[in-house]
Amino acid sequence: MHRIPILDRVYDTILSIPVFKPANYSWCSWCRVPRVRGHPLAVLHHLTHAPYHEIEEQLLDQDLIEKIGSGTEANPFVIYRDSQSVNTTNLQHLRFVCVSDTHNNLDRIVIPNGDVFVHCGDAVNHYTCWRDLPRFNEFVGKLPHKHKLFVSGNHCVVLDPNRPDLSQQILENMTYIQDQLVDIEGVSIYGSPWRPRRGRIYPSEAFGYDAADIQADIWSKVPENIDILLTHSPPYSVRDYDPSHEERLGCPGLLHEVITRVKPRIHLFGHVHSDWGVSVYKSDENSTLEQSNTILPSHDILFANLSIKRSKRIFGEPVVIDYFY
Repeated sequence: MHRIPILDRVYDTILSIPVFKPANYSWCSWCRVPRVRGHPLAVLHHLTHAPYHEIEEQLLDQDLIEKIGSGTEANPFVIYRDSQSVNTTNLQHLRFVCVSDTHNNLDRIVIPNGDVFVHCGDAVNHYTCWRDLPRFNEFVGKLPHKHKLFVSGNHCVVLDPNRPDLSQQILENMTYIQDQLVDIEGVSIYGSPWRPRRGRIYPSEAFGYDAADIQADIWSKVPENIDILLTHSPPYSVRDYDPSHEERLGCPGLLHEVITRVKPRIHLFGHVHSDWGVSVYKSDENSTLEQSNTILPSHDILFANLSIKRSKRIFGEPVVIDYFY
């Protein structure tokens, strides 16, 4: 068969991007759930809830906890926009109070006061979403925080991805963020609800996107050098392990964009309830993920899986972050 040179070059270019390599995925023929294979992992320093499936060397980093904090109201994470500004006086700062995956249980959680309340999706359950989203909006409206931000999750099936303006009307007591950049008193925050689509058998599939196209269509649009990134999906290998399937459910394309190009100071997400907790990524320990990109040695990211609902009766606490800039 005669091959067209220009098409060969296009195909080779697509395969050169890690997330698009067919070898990275095997497919379940009956439900079309993408399984990632052979993609590089991020090296993390865990600050809370060390994942039980990881090796002993990756348990809680006590030195970093002493330096950064533990994310509680009494001992919040202290993060600086510029590492050169550590311990500098007269800096502005905002306190972020952050949750995700509350699933109609937000009223059971003690929510500390702060400047910005953040919810990274799945505030409700898909089967009663139409009824419970207005109730969620009413509850959030009574919180004392000056700013309230919301990124949708896969259970918000009544929200139309093509009409974010209508979603904002439903959630009028907060700022609904769908693929947009917002400025909160000088802090740049970008939010996106998408994640790799799991398959048609799943009823809670709001904002599911084709795994092969999500990096080019969604994640490549995230601006560079923002302060905070909000997503519902975790990046691949970052707080994304599901023990029931013994699989990592995060998105490789999201990981690639976040650590090599976007480089936020903080990345907040949820979705994978079992791998809740907070970790720090340090670029100088992840040379396998840098490829041809230049990353400064000071490029660190605070990753937080904010999932609150641990089981039917067990709930976690919000993550509290003091951000200085």
